Amino acid sequence: MSKNYQALLLSAALGLQLLMYGCTKKETVNPIVVEMTLEKSNVALLPSGTINVNINSGNGEYKAISSNDDIAKATVSGNIITITAGTNQDKAHAYIVITDKMFKRQSIDVEVSKLFDLVLSKTQADLEVGITGKNEVTININSGNAGYQAEAIENTASLVEINKTKIETYGKLTIKALAAGTAKVKVTDAKGKEAIITLNITAPTAVALSKTDITLAAVQASTEINITAGNGDYKVSVANPLIAKAYIIGTVLTIKGKINGTTVVTIEDKKGQKATVNVKVDGAAFAMNLSDQYFGYANFNDIAIVDVSVKSVKTVTFELTCKIDGYRGLQTFIGLEGNLLIRGKNDDFRPTHPLQIVGLGDKITLESTSNFNLNQWMNIALVVDCNQTDVKEKYKLYINGVQDVLVVIRQDETHTSINLASSSDGNRFEIGRAVGQDFRAMKGTISEARVWTVARTAQQIKDNMCGLTGATNPGLLARWNFTAGAETGYIQDSNGGKYETNLILANAKAGGSYTQVKAPASVFVSKGCPN
Repeated sequence: MSKNYQALLLSAALGLQLLMYGCTKKETVNPIVVEMTLEKSNVALLPSGTINVNINSGNGEYKAISSNDDIAKATVSGNIITITAGTNQDKAHAYIVITDKMFKRQSIDVEVSKLFDLVLSKTQADLEVGITGKNEVTININSGNAGYQAEAIENTASLVEINKTKIETYGKLTIKALAAGTAKVKVTDAKGKEAIITLNITAPTAVALSKTDITLAAVQASTEINITAGNGDYKVSVANPLIAKAYIIGTVLTIKGKINGTTVVTIEDKKGQKATVNVKVDGAAFAMNLSDQYFGYANFNDIAIVDVSVKSVKTVTFELTCKIDGYRGLQTFIGLEGNLLIRGKNDDFRPTHPLQIVGLGDKITLESTSNFNLNQWMNIALVVDCNQTDVKEKYKLYINGVQDVLVVIRQDETHTSINLASSSDGNRFEIGRAVGQDFRAMKGTISEARVWTVARTAQQIKDNMCGLTGATNPGLLARWNFTAGAETGYIQDSNGGKYETNLILANAKAGGSYTQVKAPASVFVSKGCPN
């Protein structure tokens, strides 16, 4: 019986079967139909031989029909088609047609012979070591005489790894590249037939750097490292982003410190090649001498875009550790102009020098009982708890860890909540100057400032005047440690939480300018601590 006649009879029988099936099948609404694909469409078997073929995709409920069961039979179990050749046929052909419940079909051409040439799906391939999708090749045995074996020849076993687990049952093998070179794999069968696979293996260029170990001698110091070799499209990651940050422009990697500690920076190229840099940030403890020349500002509106809660906070704590060099009226310490601010009250010719707390357009005005002294390190902490009704319980001021009695000057209105993203000075949170007025610039030195969304206790404030203790600090929204020790245009926020809001540095005497400037390393001086 000719191959064409077999196929014609099989198609007619199959069409009638599918028609009857379709008439009895219940209608479904908008079924999701996928095309059927098979692992291979041609197989060669010895008499009585068996082989498995995977159904790669389809719609389930698979059925297999042979054009001639005497030549080859087929059964389906799950997604696996098992084809078994007859016992007496030689040089015969049959077709196996596979269908699914959505009437999709594919066919497999089966050739049965007592002796086959050994034919592979490919005898040459290009591989690349370590590159997913390019470092392996699967070879199908299209025809052969069973009893298959595969081995690397001509001393190339070190270049490849051969997976032969499916060589007999599925008629395929997978070869993985291990090292660059030209490898040869010989495939043989039980009848002594053989075929050679030639593999041209290359290895991508390794990423090379001008430095692999660096130490940054200042907290906010930076260094550049050249990528001297690699495959382009570089990306960088930092194992501990609290310690340092890194970015790549072209083939130049820049690493900047954030806080003291150690971490690893990893560079990866488009071919998955990697190189690492061991980073140590080891800066001395500094404070920044503003000297009425510089001030800093941040904008919590950037956080409010994703976390609106900062616009309605019931409890806050502002902390500032500083040393003031001169008195001046309304010099800005820390806070939100027109919302909640700590400032100095009097010029140097006045006899008293209390701290003044103002908010809500000065509708709430409080003053410390104590005067602050010049040229002495002090820690100022303002705690506001909007859940309290008594003004003296709602607003508490601590100087060097000791609560100061506040004098109520005005209380037309008090805070019911605090919007940390709002001020009358462009919504900026400021340290060292407000509303663009040069005379309001602080004359002094700052070592650290913090913003909390919790009401810190007296003990917590006292224990952390000169630095934070503990691995976690719930409610810490921003922490600016003025210990950069290098030329910089910002003070790093090192709060360690979800959000990072760096403090931008600007010129306090530039006619109200907010343009970022770079302060020289010389403004960073020895850090002090309140007695």
